[in-house]
Amino acid sequence: MFLKKIQDKLSKEGIPFAIVGGYAVAIHGVARGTFDLDVITEISEENFLKMESILGSIGLKSILPISAMEIFRNLELYQREKNLIAWNFVNPERQRESLDIILTEDIRNCKIEQAKTDFGPLPVISLEDLIRMKSKTNRAQDIEDVRALRKLK
Repeated sequence: MFLKKIQDKLSKEGIPFAIVGGYAVAIHGVARGTFDLDVITEISEENFLKMESILGSIGLKSILPISAMEIFRNLELYQREKNLIAWNFVNPERQRESLDIILTEDIRNCKIEQAKTDFGPLPVISLEDLIRMKSKTNRAQDIEDVRALRKLK
């Protein structure tokens, strides 16, 4: 499974990451279907370079025609002028293998929990931080997610 492959590879390489987005909503207990895997990580040039290399090693390609170094060095500009919130990767041979690195949150500023799953422990953003992240957007799905997540408290 794709999630297990990502978990194994990033953990083996010592890359800090946590699951956010629809997978995190489901892990916290709200029934939610999603297609892509969203993660947060440390926002640093070194980490972005490692992520780009590791994801490439398992067949994932950046959808954006720019490098990790360019994204890191121009992140504020891209966020301000192009509304860049995620760095998207996809496996061209298996389109269902899709991962988004969320660029609006740094893992160092979030509480991360180890969720017990059938795959073993998975790093997932805390319920409170997930609600906070999703409350910042204006997307209909995020509004629904926040409403459902608040009922869990």
